[in-house]
Amino acid sequence: MNRIKASAVLLAAAVLCGFLSAGAYGAGKDDPLSVILTLQGKINSSFAKMDAEVAAAAKELSKTGIEGAEARKIIRKLAKSSRYCVDCSTVDMKGNMVIIEPEEYRKYEGANIIGQAQVGLLHRTRRPVLGDVFMSVEGFYAAAIEHPVFSERGDMIGSVSLMFRPEYFFRSLIEPEVKGLPVHVWVMQKDGRDIYDDDPKQIGKNVLQDPMYKPFPTVVDFAKKISADQTGSGSYDFYDIGTKEVIRKDAVWTTVGLYGAQWRLVVTKKEELPSGNAKQDASIKSATQAAASMLQGIYDKHKKGEFTLEQAKKLGADLLRQLRYGDNGKEYFWADTVDGLNIVHAIDTGIEGKNRYDANINGVYYIRGLIASGKKPGGGYTVYWFHKPGGKDPEKKRSFSLLFKPFGWVIGTGYYLE
Repeated sequence: MNRIKASAVLLAAAVLCGFLSAGAYGAGKDDPLSVILTLQGKINSSFAKMDAEVAAAAKELSKTGIEGAEARKIIRKLAKSSRYCVDCSTVDMKGNMVIIEPEEYRKYEGANIIGQAQVGLLHRTRRPVLGDVFMSVEGFYAAAIEHPVFSERGDMIGSVSLMFRPEYFFRSLIEPEVKGLPVHVWVMQKDGRDIYDDDPKQIGKNVLQDPMYKPFPTVVDFAKKISADQTGSGSYDFYDIGTKEVIRKDAVWTTVGLYGAQWRLVVTKKEELPSGNAKQDASIKSATQAAASMLQGIYDKHKKGEFTLEQAKKLGADLLRQLRYGDNGKEYFWADTVDGLNIVHAIDTGIEGKNRYDANINGVYYIRGLIASGKKPGGGYTVYWFHKPGGKDPEKKRSFSLLFKPFGWVIGTGYYLE
C-alpha cells in the first residue's frame, strides 16, 4: 500500500476511532470530511494520470535517447497530453535541460538545474520523484514529476520532467467541488509553505514562520500538527476570508501527492456556535446597550466641560463595576480596551489593569473574539469558554459585546450555556 492510499485509510480509521469529533462534523455535502475525501480522490487521480503519462514518455525515450528530433516529438506530445502541464523537458546526467516544450520555453534549453532538490533526489535514488515547490528557471514557482530515463542496456542517461504550477493545478480541481459551500481549502507542504489557498494572499507564505501568523498562535500550533501527522482534525483562530473578523475554524486534513511529496490537504469550516436562548440573548444585548447609554451620559457631561476625559472614564468604570441586572440582580459587566487591556471586571477586580488580549481557554482567544464582535456595527455575540465564579472547570459562555467609541472600550456581559 503506498503512502497516499494509506493516508485515506488512516483518515477513515480516524473517523471510526472517534478521532474526528462526531459533534463537529455532520454528514451533509458541506461537511469538511465529505469534502476532503472527494478532493483527495480527485487530486490523487490527477496525479496518477500525469505520472502515467511521464512514465510512458520515459519508456519511449529509452529507445530514442533524450535528445534529437524523435525525442522532441515525445516531449511535445507529453506537453500536450496534460491540461496542467506548463512545460516538459529532458535533462541530462549533468543537470542540463536538453529539450523543452512547448516552443515558448525553448529559450531555457541548456540551463542547468542540478541544484534543484527534486533533480538531485532523482539522481541519487534513480527513482521517480515529485518534489516540493521550487523556483523554476522560467521564473515562477512550480513542482515537477520527474522520471529517470534508462538506455535499453539499463544505464541511466537522464530524466524526463512534467512541470506544473501547484496553485493552478489545485484550483482547477478544488474550486468546482467547493463552489457555494461554506468551507475553506488550503494545501501546505510539510515545511509549512502554503502552496494553494482559497485566500490568494496566503499562497507562498510559510505558516510556521511568516509574521502574518505570529498574532495567531493556534494557527502555528495547528500547522505544526499537520506537518507532523498525515491525517487528523483540529481547530484554530484566524481571519474569516475577506474580512478582519477573527473566527474559530474547525478543520480536517489528509495527505495528497506522489512518491516523496507529502502535501497536506486541509478543509476548514467556520465553527458552528450555539444559537443561544433568544430571551437571554435579548436580555444581555439590551443590558449592554443600556450600560453604553449611561456611559454616553457621562461622556456628554465631559463634552460640556463638567469633567476631564480621564475623570469621565473613571466615573464610567465605577458605574460599570456597580451595575447589576437580571432576575437575581447578580449579572455583571466587564470592559476592555480595543487592545485587550482590562478596565473593569465587576467580580474579579484583580484582572483590572492587565492585558488579556492573548488570554485563551481551551485554545480559544476569547478576548480577541469579544473585541471583534464588539466592533461590529451594533455589536455582536461570542461563544467561548470561561470559569464560573468558584467553578473548577471552564464552561461555555455566550456574551454580547459592544464598542463604546468615545472611551475606546468594548463592554459586555453574558450567560453560561447549559
